[in-house]
Amino acid sequence: MKKYRFILLVLPPILFIIYYLWPIDKDTIKILFIGNSYTYRNDMPSIFENIAISKGKKVYVQDCTLGKATLFIQSRRFEVKNAISKENWDFIIIQGSSRDFVKAPSIIKNKTKPALEKIIKSIQNNNPTTKMLFYMTWGYRNGFKPIDEVNTFDKMSNLIEKRYLSLYKTYDIGVVPVGMAWKDVRKKRSEVILYVKDGAHPSLKGSYLAASCFYSAIFNESSVGSSYYGKLGPKICYFLQSIASKNVLYHKVRYGLNRHIVLKNKKY
Repeated sequence: MKKYRFILLVLPPILFIIYYLWPIDKDTIKILFIGNSYTYRNDMPSIFENIAISKGKKVYVQDCTLGKATLFIQSRRFEVKNAISKENWDFIIIQGSSRDFVKAPSIIKNKTKPALEKIIKSIQNNNPTTKMLFYMTWGYRNGFKPIDEVNTFDKMSNLIEKRYLSLYKTYDIGVVPVGMAWKDVRKKRSEVILYVKDGAHPSLKGSYLAASCFYSAIFNESSVGSSYYGKLGPKICYFLQSIASKNVLYHKVRYGLNRHIVLKNKKY
């Protein structure tokens, strides 16, 4: 019995050392997601990781998330600063809240953008070669009723896209058009449920769609053919992979991805 107690005492520290302190292979792509529940629901970063592994990529994926966090909140969190400084990341994905970019222009100018710039500066100070990507979110199922400008799904989706395109032009940081892939799914197959009951957060299918978009954005190739389905079936995953790949790869110039996805110093 004493032998087993000893094993139980020493095993956790050993596992901690292996997982957190073991050196990462130099050819591994290191990716950090910064976001809120739109990122952590269904453990989307893990879905992305498994898609990448199934396609033969070597990846190290971490996330730093907080429910309901806006970019302003993220910019003030020690956990975000600590996550950024933990590694020389190859990619960091920045996700604003679902309503960060449907707010009044004055709020975006005086509060949201300064917070975003603080995060960007922290990333650049840690590693100037880190490639940053913006995570374009989607419109709510029925829009956001309190604001007339975004009170339908289409209106909310279109304004979010417009504002993220503005971010790309301002900061020269590529945008991953998850919101446009979302819109495409709704147009082509409205029976595919991308939301949970609240009409805002992603279902497992919604998270799989987002993860597939990030795969195409980072590796500059289609996610079609991934054998990772999670708890979904191969047919629906093939459809989601196809939509994600098309929306990212066909429009990579529009979203500034053509200059942000080439990894010259990595081998696959």
